[in-house]
Amino acid sequence: MASLLERLGSSNAAGLSRILRNLESETSLARRLEDTMDSWSDARVAEAFNQFRRESRDNDFNSDHHRDEVIRGAALGAQAVRRVMGFRLHDVQVRGAIATASGAIIEMQTGEGKTMVCGLAAIIRSVFDLSVHVATTNAYLAERDHETVKPIFDLIGASSKFIGPDSDPQTIRNAYRCDITYAPGYTFGFDYLKDQIKLREYEQLTLGRNVLESIHGERIEDQLAQSVHQTIIVDEADSVLIDESTTPLLLSGPAASENLCPEAYLYALESARALQPDEDYETDNETKNVKLTDSGLEKIHVHLRNFGKLRLLQPWPKYVENALYGDHFLIRDENYVVADDKIKLVDQNTGRIFEDRSLRAGLHQALEAKEGVTINPPNTTLARVTRQTFFQLYDRVCGMTGTATGSEEELTFFYQTPVVPIEPNIPNKRIELPDRYFGETASRIAAIANDVQSRIGAGQPILVGTRTIRESLLIETVLNHLGIPCHVLNGVQDDEEADIIARAGKPGSIVIATNMAGRGTDIKLSDEARAAGGLHVIGTQRHESRRVDRQLAGRSARQGDPGSCQFFVSADDPLLAENDPGLGSRIARSAGDSGETSTDYSDAIMRLQQTICSQQFLQRRKLVRQDSWMDQVREALAGS
Repeated sequence: MASLLERLGSSNAAGLSRILRNLESETSLARRLEDTMDSWSDARVAEAFNQFRRESRDNDFNSDHHRDEVIRGAALGAQAVRRVMGFRLHDVQVRGAIATASGAIIEMQTGEGKTMVCGLAAIIRSVFDLSVHVATTNAYLAERDHETVKPIFDLIGASSKFIGPDSDPQTIRNAYRCDITYAPGYTFGFDYLKDQIKLREYEQLTLGRNVLESIHGERIEDQLAQSVHQTIIVDEADSVLIDESTTPLLLSGPAASENLCPEAYLYALESARALQPDEDYETDNETKNVKLTDSGLEKIHVHLRNFGKLRLLQPWPKYVENALYGDHFLIRDENYVVADDKIKLVDQNTGRIFEDRSLRAGLHQALEAKEGVTINPPNTTLARVTRQTFFQLYDRVCGMTGTATGSEEELTFFYQTPVVPIEPNIPNKRIELPDRYFGETASRIAAIANDVQSRIGAGQPILVGTRTIRESLLIETVLNHLGIPCHVLNGVQDDEEADIIARAGKPGSIVIATNMAGRGTDIKLSDEARAAGGLHVIGTQRHESRRVDRQLAGRSARQGDPGSCQFFVSADDPLLAENDPGLGSRIARSAGDSGETSTDYSDAIMRLQQTICSQQFLQRRKLVRQDSWMDQVREALAGS
């Protein structure tokens, strides 16, 4: 049986049509087989699954028998779901699980039950693989999803564990020996890096490997966490495999604290703020670059002599350029937040806060000086790998998201993974209102506040999706000034956040959230909220990626519920200011006295987003080539 990617053939449209027809047939056969097991005991279901798995492990993935085995695995898994959860999966869920287990990224809308789809796909893959990894975006979702589906795995005899942030090394090793392992995607990556460090240290030992093994009675392979990389199922696959793909996973350790000189960063900030723009330094908003001029270099060295002797870890101009960069390009509550006497970085794709990530080359310390928090020693990198390189270690990368279409070329190019859309169980009823355009931010924010005020009078719940934490706080301030109560979500995913986002379906509820906050939590509507029109989503800006816009809009109108969405755009938004100032100028000129324009710029905005995404794809391809070249250089140096 040909793989899904091979079945796409030379014509993607025709190939996709064949895949969908085959999936429909396979789903129908799996459902009929599932029904024949209704009279079986739980013990018989478990024995049938384990016998089937023993027989299938040695079969070739592309063999003629694979289709029948997938169907049988789906039937047994769906039967287990029915027994444990007390409901029968929808056909579209079984279809999505079969497609995922066969190596696809499925596009499945919010609220369609992707947790069950992922669990069933993991069951099917565990028939063939020694270890199936399920990667979520954070630990909260990994633990929640695993707790939901673990009783299903237990019934059929598939072992599973969740790896949390506090898991000890032995627990982690045990988890990877299970049939199915749940963890955040970055945990899989960091555990891989830790294994690589162990292997590197082991190879550097002068005493022979066999001698060491005989002394300690343990092979190096027994000390490693990950033994195989066969299949990984990735939740929110487009965000992880595309948006975050070139962001490196860095395993770091603290540098020696005695080498730290906090005064150097404080004095550098003082020097930087004494300089004159254009005369002493130049900034490039497009490339986000800062460069000292000859005049600036002369002045900062005079300043350095006045400060006296400092212990420097890098050239003095680098200290000052970092301070300038932090002042000009890194914005509080947008690029980072200050909490618990620390600088915490914000993921620009999701709006989430990174607890343990830091900037390199002294830039993090420059920010600490800027904000007056404790200046900590810089970290030293022990090992690194880009997410893209890590995921390419797997024989099979598959997963699910609500927004994969439009990214087929990139997912196929990097991961040999086709995109398969799965229709919703109930047709989508979302009303997508036309974008509104404004000459500047103040008019846009005022219009958003007025729109919120008019909708809550009718009892309609509202989710306001912002691009940055700073903007979420601004809108909260405006609404509070109008006497409109609201909840703000802009931090780390946890139980409280999930609870708040779940309450967004109540009548008159207003939740303001950075675009990914609370993602993965269903927003269930009350009867009153449904009668008022369902959840209305307000996008306060258009993002560079149309997929992010679709992710936000997809929070409304789940499972056939009513709902609506609308985006607001101003001429000075970062999308326009940083990528097409000319388009921003046209919008500003066409705005009337109210600050709003009646001209429709949606086609121009869409073309701009497509151009940006194409450029980013090319940039990612370039970075991959560079990363591959650097790996070859490192290997050559290591072998010399």
